[in-house]
Amino acid sequence: MKNMKFARSLAFAVAVAASAVGAAAHAEDLTKTISFSDIESTTYLNYAGNTVLEVDLGSMAHVNTFSWDVTLTAFQGSFISEAFVQLSDSVQFNRLFFLPSEIANPGNGYHAGTEHFSGSVDFRAVDEPGWGIVDLSFDVGRDGILRLEFAENMDDLPGADALWESGSFTVGYAVAAVPEPSSVAMLLLGLGAIGAGARRRHGRAPS
Repeated sequence: MKNMKFARSLAFAVAVAASAVGAAAHAEDLTKTISFSDIESTTYLNYAGNTVLEVDLGSMAHVNTFSWDVTLTAFQGSFISEAFVQLSDSVQFNRLFFLPSEIANPGNGYHAGTEHFSGSVDFRAVDEPGWGIVDLSFDVGRDGILRLEFAENMDDLPGADALWESGSFTVGYAVAAVPEPSSVAMLLLGLGAIGAGARRRHGRAPS
């Protein structure tokens, strides 16, 4: 079930390294690039003090791909592997966790310092160890908002533990097609005809 996949989506960070890094957005995908600089990574997920970005992709947009190009600094006393971004809908029902250090070098980010990370993933075909190829793509919901929260796995320092110095995320997504006005009119006409037929059948006296 989809919510089960999202519940264990921390595995995405390691799984990407073995599978879809370098994948490009499919031709049918729309793309939106989010650029940022000097965003502090402060504390645990959903705690006050974290930076949250909200991006309008359109109602029921389906997020399929994700690429990144970021420079990240972990301050002395914290680890670069602890800084992450949660990607989710606005109510955080569907969510994935992006840990750039773990993607680039799994298990070897237990140090402070500055590193540059780049890559991409197709969420529709992620190779998760023990699960095989799984689909981690997700909908953002009726409000169309993709929520990005910059957070830490551990709160090691007073104030910020890390700084996302600069970078960009590019999201590939699809939006459900909206019927043409003529199609809508024909659909309504068809429903009207069905309703009229039902009323005629309902109005007949039994033999």
